[in-house]
Amino acid sequence: MIIHTASLTINALSEMTKLDRTLVGTPDYMGLAYFWGHDYKHSLRDATAAQRRKIHNTWLDRGIDFINQSERGWNVIEKIIPNIKHR
Repeated sequence: MIIHTASLTINALSEMTKLDRTLVGTPDYMGLAYFWGHDYKHSLRDATAAQRRKIHNTWLDRGIDFINQSERGWNVIEKIIPNIKHR
């Protein structure tokens, strides 16, 4: 199922984001809530929900720390988000 967040009310989006915060660190993460540390902030905040979910689940599968930046973390981001500027 695809949910277009632009069609949700602000209240519905807020509630879905709250729920998604509880799903960070699980395969059920939806891509709405922030899950990354400060050093990734500017690179990931404009990512699509699909890109966030893919990065999250790849990091989860590979045991990459969500908060502390790493070369492995950046490598995943660079593969999923083309032309990303960071560091």
